[in-house]
Amino acid sequence: MRAILPTGWERTELGEIVTLRSGGTPNRANISFWKGSLPWISAKDLKSFDLKDSIEHLTEVGAKQINTVPAGTILILVRGMGLFKDFPVGITSRPMAFNQDVKALQPISEINARFLAHSLVAMRGAVMGRVDRAGHGTGRLVTDYLLALPVMRPPLPEQQRIVAVLDAWDRAIDQTKDLISARWKRKRALVQTLFRNLPKRPLLEAANVWFSGVDKKTRADEATVRLCNYMDVFHNSRITSKLDFMSATASQSQISCNSLRKHDVVFTKDSETFEDIAEPALIAEDIDGLVCGYHLAIARPLDGIGHGPFIAQAMRHPEIRWQFSRLANGVVRFGLTLNAIEQAAIFLPSLNVQEKIAAILDAEDLMIEDLSAHAKLLRTQKRGLMQKLLTGEWRLGEKFE
Repeated sequence: MRAILPTGWERTELGEIVTLRSGGTPNRANISFWKGSLPWISAKDLKSFDLKDSIEHLTEVGAKQINTVPAGTILILVRGMGLFKDFPVGITSRPMAFNQDVKALQPISEINARFLAHSLVAMRGAVMGRVDRAGHGTGRLVTDYLLALPVMRPPLPEQQRIVAVLDAWDRAIDQTKDLISARWKRKRALVQTLFRNLPKRPLLEAANVWFSGVDKKTRADEATVRLCNYMDVFHNSRITSKLDFMSATASQSQISCNSLRKHDVVFTKDSETFEDIAEPALIAEDIDGLVCGYHLAIARPLDGIGHGPFIAQAMRHPEIRWQFSRLANGVVRFGLTLNAIEQAAIFLPSLNVQEKIAAILDAEDLMIEDLSAHAKLLRTQKRGLMQKLLTGEWRLGEKFE
């Protein structure tokens, strides 16, 4: 049974409100078609909602070989492996061309293009559920299915009001992403300056290092622990009590050996790629019952010599990261041995200098974490707004500003 439509709204099919256009690729052997100024959109460019530019460009001569569209045209990916992970939707901010893996949707006069684009984004899950495989395994969206997509159509003024709200959230998200990018750029510059000319010493002169053997299994004869596992370390630069640790068990000897405490540095000792070896995370606070899991190493700073926050920052330095990747053994899966740890070196100035450098870089990390959390909150809020506004559950009247 269909839900009752909001007053003034209509339910229609996508094919009734848009003109569908196909793209193409000019002959690459003809150099006069390429390296001009007209953006040519492919799957690689459909990474943002507002399409401002592309990786490749066409000349005026090249553009005449295929379809071009004006600003305000919706572009969607209809073929490619990326469809198994996402349903990219973008809207052009200037005239553009596009390749054969992309379709252009040009709405009729009573449909706001940005409203329709937001509506398609909201349908992402349903659309991805209809992706099938072409003969060679590539993802594909059948045109007949696209044209039959059900679309809610409020009056044009209400469409515009909905767009104003969703665009405001998009601007806030983009501004926050820009701030995060600027902070990362600032931190990289600080790292380059602060680590310049620092002495290097063996890692084992700054910390005791050992490998954990605590797995994820639960055994009746062992004590229950909170497990800091591989993905906790891989995805977080700081380990705090706010993380949702998994529950496991460990023997008393394992607990005694592998319990974590404030300013320990935990890092990945095994990985499927050598680039992910020695990814560090700082234990930022004492956490009751927290034990280090399998495939991880623990570096515990030596009193008066090593400072945990600095060691974690030093292990993220590109030069040190490269060193650990070179020390890893393996072909399909890579890992560090205790012999490799004995060969590893890190920057190691005086304890006072370590503390000062760590304080500066940790402050940058905390700012990036706060901004990232804010961006996540904005994205969550936007998803909620889309659910309410695009279904008519929440209405924006004429007095809305």
